[in-house]
Amino acid sequence: MALDEPKDDDETFEEGGMTFVMAPDVVGMARQSGGVNIDYVDDGYRKGYMINLGAGGDCGSCGDGEGGCG
Repeated sequence: MALDEPKDDDETFEEGGMTFVMAPDVVGMARQSGGVNIDYVDDGYRKGYMINLGAGGDCGSCGDGEGGCG
């Protein structure tokens, strides 16, 4: 994940009031794997955002604060 300027062939998505810009190859991988889930992880030794392909859609929206639904 990086901050960058959108390129002509990038795809733009809005979700939860945020705009995401993704390269076409990442969009293809996300579609094939069943979606993208972005979680914030704070496990002491690692802290930051984690992108999971194949997350099955809306699992990151359950709001449990634990980085997943379950």
